[in-house]
Amino acid sequence: MLSTRRASTRAALVACGVCLALVAGCGNRVDHERVVAVGNGYGPVDAARNNQGAVVPGAAAPGTGAVAADVPAPGALAADVSEATASVVTAPGTADRVAAPAGSKSVAAADRTVATQAQAATCTAPLAPIVLGQTLASSGLVGAAIAGLRTGLAVWAKDVNSRGGVQCHPVQLIQLDDGSDAARVSANWNSMVHDRGAVAIVASGAPVANAALRTAAERDKVPVVGGDLTTVDWLQSPYLFSTGGSPLTAYDGSVIDASKAIGGAVKAGMVYCVEASICTSLRNNFPKSVERAGVELGPVIATSLTQPDFTAECQQLKSAGVNLLWVGLDGSAAIRAVRSCSSLNYTPVIATGSIAVSAAAAADNGLRRNTMYLGTQLVPYTVTDSPAVKAFTDAMRRYAPSAVLEQNALFGWAAGKLFEASLANVADKARAGTVTTAMILEGLWKVKTERLDGLSPGVTFSEGKPAANVDCYYGLKLDVNGFSAVSGSKPTCFGASKRLEKPAAQAPVPDTALGRQEQPT
Repeated sequence: MLSTRRASTRAALVACGVCLALVAGCGNRVDHERVVAVGNGYGPVDAARNNQGAVVPGAAAPGTGAVAADVPAPGALAADVSEATASVVTAPGTADRVAAPAGSKSVAAADRTVATQAQAATCTAPLAPIVLGQTLASSGLVGAAIAGLRTGLAVWAKDVNSRGGVQCHPVQLIQLDDGSDAARVSANWNSMVHDRGAVAIVASGAPVANAALRTAAERDKVPVVGGDLTTVDWLQSPYLFSTGGSPLTAYDGSVIDASKAIGGAVKAGMVYCVEASICTSLRNNFPKSVERAGVELGPVIATSLTQPDFTAECQQLKSAGVNLLWVGLDGSAAIRAVRSCSSLNYTPVIATGSIAVSAAAAADNGLRRNTMYLGTQLVPYTVTDSPAVKAFTDAMRRYAPSAVLEQNALFGWAAGKLFEASLANVADKARAGTVTTAMILEGLWKVKTERLDGLSPGVTFSEGKPAANVDCYYGLKLDVNGFSAVSGSKPTCFGASKRLEKPAAQAPVPDTALGRQEQPT
């Protein structure tokens, strides 16, 4: 087992999620605030008024913190998560489906029959609604990768309301775009929590601005339940509740799985961008993943996201004998890099994190030909032996039939499932009255080794403490056949670990000359 990381670990790992997110590229440009209402029987809401903070049926009235009284009974609830439009409630008669992001590929629609759930049978009448918020990058940096979180959470809300809500409380969902801007994360938080009465934030997607989210959560003592899980903030704050394994272990896992697939002698190198200091910090963490994989460390090379050609870098890596390449570039740059290497008849196996590859990047023939290995904190969405994944897949096909099934949608769904698990721990209180933030926290603090029916390796929380470090990961592989699970639904775990036991201080990031080979120490 590795020793505790040096003081630079926190800076490097906070950077990990951001630089990994760069690989996904930029999302669709949706500059307005997005509010998704989960309701039934309402016509379309005027988009312009909604941008100005109009009250969505069933959501909290701005400035009051109170939940509006006209909440529909749970059943056929609707949520529109379209990337292309600002409409927030589907028209009557279309409330069975969640709109898919623009440009997504079709998934065959499943049977529309809904199995009767035990909870729904015991809910004779809807109780007061639970208002939940979500802030995530729907546009700008990482938008393409993060969009799945929004779809997955909206589908969960639709599904849980069809079963009678959470402990008989229908869910009202507010989803706002932050564009990876820390100021907008803070503004979204204030809008959802202080103005509209959200009692928790669920499935956040702010890998670039997670510090702002963490600051708000700790200040207001409001839980953030699940999300992108890309930075170590998830294991350092008592108000951020992770759904799965450690971010660091997932990054290690990509190198481990790739090196096993190669077999024999493996030398691992890296290319990373210089436009942002976060990518340089990620460079500093890479040798630890290489060490854990038990392979040789090769060149670590600074590059630019804007350069049209990577032939020089590819030649350097090829000459050094690198056969495993970890990429810290955006989607288009990664595709150009692989293309440049291919022109030299150089096709190393690629490794990165699961958030890094958007659906668009995953369709690139070059990335597929090389084969990519991605570490992830939750069970791969592709497995067929998991009832929990089947429930997710069935709900996606029913409520978002044109959406792409992908890992980040599963992350959004899992966050909702963790929220359900927390209230199950305080079911008597939840069914006796209004659900409060204090009640949710009490339920979360009772979560012990919660596997979410097989979605997670198991998470544990305690009052006043960060989430327990789960030193486990699952493997994803992208090749010519698409995505698949490296080890099925079984996580790879390393036992007790003290690697993230204490928050580390921010370390200075050295300047790096473009194109210069770096050998981190």
